[in-house]
Amino acid sequence: MANARKTLGKGTPGLKIPGVQGDNSTKKNKNNNANGADSWRMGLSPQILASNSLSEAMPEQSWLDDLKKDSVNFLENQVGSRHQRMQQDEINRQGIEVIIDRLFSCLQGFMYEFNKVAAGTDLHVSGTISGEVTEVTRYNKYREAEATASYFRARLSTRIFSLVIRGQGTKVDFFLLPVTQAMALSTIESEYPPLATIEIKVGNDGIMWRPIAVTVASNSLESLCESLFKQLVQETKLAVSNQ
Repeated sequence: MANARKTLGKGTPGLKIPGVQGDNSTKKNKNNNANGADSWRMGLSPQILASNSLSEAMPEQSWLDDLKKDSVNFLENQVGSRHQRMQQDEINRQGIEVIIDRLFSCLQGFMYEFNKVAAGTDLHVSGTISGEVTEVTRYNKYREAEATASYFRARLSTRIFSLVIRGQGTKVDFFLLPVTQAMALSTIESEYPPLATIEIKVGNDGIMWRPIAVTVASNSLESLCESLFKQLVQETKLAVSNQ
């Protein structure tokens, strides 16, 4: 039987393996460089390139199985935690909405009664509740929106001042602002310290609240609304007197 190796003689293309060159320089350097780096690469390349599957030659990788199992648990926990946070955010959002509705209803009752004597004057009080409002809180240099925030809002206003109720997350802030600046929303509100801040917590027993930064009476939501309404009217009277 013919020797198959003869077919790879001079002038015959033979079998070419990518990365292995069959030029004369290999033969010239065969003896001089047999133990050199080039010889090592030449011997290693065909074995790697001709291997059908590296995984067949790999020993059992128990650490990789453990890593995969641990990662699956991690990803499942991440999804579960994210879902739980989303549920809690929605519960808080509904709690804030209920509290602001309650506060506005209370203040609106004071407003209707007070306007019996203040209608048509500088002390006349009007009220609006906007619900959830999303606003741009930061722009880039091209005046494109980079960040937004959503708040629940309600407002009572005289000709000069506005009492702003702003809720987000688990907190409700109360601001007294010049009516001309109130439309700037949180951009201008951040420049004023709140008259009061309350925190809510939604539980199985309903919605609980507590004052965390209050400069007015706050034994109950009604007393808090009473103090805030009085301050709105008093500050308006003072401004009118100084005109």
